[in-house]
Amino acid sequence: MTDNELKKIAEKIGKLLAMAASDNPTEAETAQRQANALMAKYNLTSGDVAAAKVHDKASLTGGKHKPPVYLCDLATIIAKAFGCGIIIQPGGGWAESDILFLGVGIKPELAGYTFDVLRRQINRDRAAYTQSLSKRMKRENKSRKADVFCDAWLSRIHRQVGEFAGTEHEKTAIAAYKEQRWGNTLETDKRKSREAKRNDIDALVAGATAAKGVSIHKPVQARRGALLT
Repeated sequence: MTDNELKKIAEKIGKLLAMAASDNPTEAETAQRQANALMAKYNLTSGDVAAAKVHDKASLTGGKHKPPVYLCDLATIIAKAFGCGIIIQPGGGWAESDILFLGVGIKPELAGYTFDVLRRQINRDRAAYTQSLSKRMKRENKSRKADVFCDAWLSRIHRQVGEFAGTEHEKTAIAAYKEQRWGNTLETDKRKSREAKRNDIDALVAGATAAKGVSIHKPVQARRGALLT
C-alpha cells in the first residue's frame, strides 16, 4: 500500500473519530467502532491519524547554504503567527535551501506566502541600511550592525503575532507529522544573533523604523481569498 493510500485511510479514520464525539450515542458508538476496526486492520496509531491532517509548504530562502539567523528567526515568527511548525532544509549542489511550513488546512500556504513577501522586504531593508554605512567601516562591523538592524526589524514584527495562533490539537498533529517523517534525524539550530554593542543604537533605531509599516497580515488578505476559492 502506498503512502497516499495510507494517508487517505488515516484521514477517513480522523473523520470517523470526529463523528465519535457526536451527541448521538448510536452514531458516536458506530463511528468509534469503525475507526477502531480500520486502525487495527491497517496497524495505524492515533499519531498516524493526527499526522494525516498535516501537510507542508516549502519556501526558498534565496541561498544554497543554511539560511542566516535573521531569516530563520523570521520564519519562526511567521510559523508561530499561523500555528505552523517549521523545518529548515539546507541546500546543496543545484538546490537552494528552503523552509518547510507544517500545518493544517491553508495555514502552511499562508505562512509560506507571507515568508516569501517579508523575506524580500527584510533583505531590501538590510541591503539599504548596509549601503548607508560608512565605506571606512570594517566589514565585520558592518555585518554586525546589519544583524542588529534585522533583530530590531523582527522585534517590531513579532508584536503582531497572536491572531492566527494554532490549537493544541494542531500542535500535536504537527509533532506527530515530524516524528513520522523525520524521526530523530532533525537537528536543532543553535545559532544566535550577535549581541548589539553600545554604538549600535543607530542600527536598532533604523531597524525598528524600517519595519514600522510592515505587516504580517497584509500579504495574507488577498492570498487567503485565492486559496479558499
